[in-house]
Amino acid sequence: MPNVMQQLFVMNIESLLREYAAYRAFHKSDTVINMRIPKPILDRLKEMAAAQHVPYQSLISSVLFSLTNNEDNNKQ
Repeated sequence: MPNVMQQLFVMNIESLLREYAAYRAFHKSDTVINMRIPKPILDRLKEMAAAQHVPYQSLISSVLFSLTNNEDNNKQ
């Protein structure tokens, strides 16, 4: 059985963004984070986001949402 990270990579980015948009309709972002990641990873995230015509922060948020949502679903 694939782990959660493998499932995230298999999921379609459009699907991730759709799920996150539905969540955001009822839950507003109210917390800011600051993190350091390697530049090549950020560059790749920006490329992926540009391909979907969304801000890269939204893509990152959608992946984090999906990760936590999958963890919650696996506990049930």
